[in-house]
Amino acid sequence: MPNLEERHELIAYLTRTGRLSDAEVRRIVDEVLGFLDETPEEFVRRRHRALQAEGLANTSIYMRLAGELSAWRFRAPEYTERQIRRLIYG
Repeated sequence: MPNLEERHELIAYLTRTGRLSDAEVRRIVDEVLGFLDETPEEFVRRRHRALQAEGLANTSIYMRLAGELSAWRFRAPEYTERQIRRLIYG
């Protein structure tokens, strides 16, 4: 993640080169950095809730999460179905 100075430089650059206000750019940069800061464990819990809301059964969700983790932006270990359940339910 960028340090504070890099964050300010990014915000200034995007404000200068785009059509968004400084406040809008700050909000978007903060949201993107927060999204990229998500851990594999947080990702599993968030995606589990989203997939449950779509009506998928847990067995399907666990298989899907295992596949998504292997292709996600962070390097996550290969989780077993049991490990995924433990991430979700503790």
